[in-house]
Amino acid sequence: MKYCSNCGTELNPAAKFCVACGTPIALATPRPVEPTYQPPPNYQQQKPAYEQAKETRNNYGFADPIPGKSNLFQRVINIIIKPNQEWNVIAGEQPNTLKLIGGYVIILALIPAVSAFIKYGIIGFSYGGYTSRSIVSGIQTGLVQLLSAIIGVYLLAWVIDLLAPTFNSEKNFGRSLQLAVYASTPQWVAGFLLLLSTSLSMLIMLFGLYAIYLLVVGMPVMKGTPKDKLVGYIILTIVAMIVIGLVIALILGVFLRLIFVGRAGVFGF
Repeated sequence: MKYCSNCGTELNPAAKFCVACGTPIALATPRPVEPTYQPPPNYQQQKPAYEQAKETRNNYGFADPIPGKSNLFQRVINIIIKPNQEWNVIAGEQPNTLKLIGGYVIILALIPAVSAFIKYGIIGFSYGGYTSRSIVSGIQTGLVQLLSAIIGVYLLAWVIDLLAPTFNSEKNFGRSLQLAVYASTPQWVAGFLLLLSTSLSMLIMLFGLYAIYLLVVGMPVMKGTPKDKLVGYIILTIVAMIVIGLVIALILGVFLRLIFVGRAGVFGF
């Protein structure tokens, strides 16, 4: 109930003036309700692509692209045994030139390099009934193997990336380097055959055929190459791979021979 503040007469709730004394009745204003704090909605955010890729790598035993020997071993096994699956894992990794060259290429390229040194420098090889061995020759051959692998894979990546726009593929040198490095794995792993016989060096070339298969499987994943462009892309890449390998081996062989011949007397070999 409402009463007039002047005369105390009971008022009608809707009255604006007191009927007894005419005093205006002030309309009561409802007290504003203070808003209660509402916490912001907890939206489920999608994880960044690199986080998703990291989880994928962890499922395959890779905490980082190539952080250690155990992961190096797993990468070698996976790229050879199940390349279709492994290329997808690699595609989720950020290319890192230093880790690819220093943590993968050099380590695997040491297999043929050390094998060549032992074969030509310690065990020796027979030719026409005569066995020849020389520490200088072993060091020279081993260095050719090692430097050819490092320089060759880098130039191969450059060629792959250079040809990419021609075949409607992604021009990304990091991805091209990943493709060139991991596709070359079988040839480096087979380098131990140099220890057994010089005739088995041809068998190493057969492992190169599997490297071509790895390129065929990896290009659509790493470079986004359309199927109708894949054959031409592969053919030109193979030609480039062969030419690069021969030219680099020839140049390094001549260069190192000049160095070692000039300094053979210094080393006493």
